[in-house]
Amino acid sequence: MDRGLDRAAGVFSLAAALFLLFMMLFTAASVTLRYVANWTGENDVDIMVWAFATCIFIALPAVTLRDEHVAVDLIDQIAPARPIRAMRWFGLLLIIVFLAVSFFQSLPVALEKLEFGENTMSLDINRFWFWLPMLIGLGCATLAGLAVLAKWLRSGPPDQGGGMPL
Repeated sequence: MDRGLDRAAGVFSLAAALFLLFMMLFTAASVTLRYVANWTGENDVDIMVWAFATCIFIALPAVTLRDEHVAVDLIDQIAPARPIRAMRWFGLLLIIVFLAVSFFQSLPVALEKLEFGENTMSLDINRFWFWLPMLIGLGCATLAGLAVLAKWLRSGPPDQGGGMPL
């Protein structure tokens, strides 16, 4: 199961990295064309908003699978292991609930954009396509949280999180 979760996290990380690479190359090309050919990219903002949202939300399942959420470990150094494990359980359950509620609250809004044909001003594409990466990311991150929950039920949570301490 660990190998499968690592592979899934790798796929989501790679997808997010590709969108980040696209954003960097697109920005470089846009700036270069602006100076070299006096080209103004009217659609640049819509494209960058879509790519940025996609990068963030596609990375979310990998962050959840790898237990790399940002953590503030104020008492980890002084508290006994048992309360720390209890807090990690509580945090995981809270993450799963938050992600699931976010997904189910976003779904009707995204479907409304699709149904009523709300389009972007410059690209004239349906705003549903801007919501779709968020739905995919939130849905997959919820499933990732459930997979981590199943893993922890078998072996317990790790003593330390994989997240970046502040």
